[in-house]
Amino acid sequence: MADLKDSPWTTLRKNWTILAQVAAGVTTIVATIVAPPPTPVGTQGIRPFASFVVAILAGIFLLVLRRFGSRAHAPWWAAFAAILLVLTVVDYFWYTNLVDIRTETWHGRTIVCGTELRPVIQKAYGASIPKSRVRELLEDAAGDPELIWTDQSLRWSKDILGISYLVMVPLIGGCIMATSQIAVCLAAKHPPRKQAKAARRDSPSHSP
Repeated sequence: MADLKDSPWTTLRKNWTILAQVAAGVTTIVATIVAPPPTPVGTQGIRPFASFVVAILAGIFLLVLRRFGSRAHAPWWAAFAAILLVLTVVDYFWYTNLVDIRTETWHGRTIVCGTELRPVIQKAYGASIPKSRVRELLEDAAGDPELIWTDQSLRWSKDILGISYLVMVPLIGGCIMATSQIAVCLAAKHPPRKQAKAARRDSPSHSP
């Protein structure tokens, strides 16, 4: 039983549980900020995959946190957190802009729109359709985007929405962990060497 408790599988299961909890917390925070992109009927969506990505990156990140946890590293973590914050803000506006441009609400459904019209639609409506007329096209097509846009452009719209969302999830997780590490570094004790130097400098033998 002792060998079973100390087995690599037990350690792996225990560490994965911790990483899964971190990933669940990050994805919950992300869900309060932005909604995931719409997914086709019959799929589980992108959030479970985003949680998996965060769990893997969290494991790598935790290794770095243990390596760089002294007080001297606090300014570096602050700079890293600031960089991640800027990237998060940029990706947030990129994602929300993509959602506004490439999705349309039709009868309570969020439908992903393509970027290239089918030849039949181009003949009837013109080469380009303004955003204001997308709902009209969906009404004519009974809400089926595949009758309006080419398969390739619809696939690209779904991919770019998924990528922009997946990028945001680890960025927000990295911001949270980097900011938390600043507090950890500031709470860390000075290295023993610095304490020894300070003690020698303040000793009577070194006093003037």
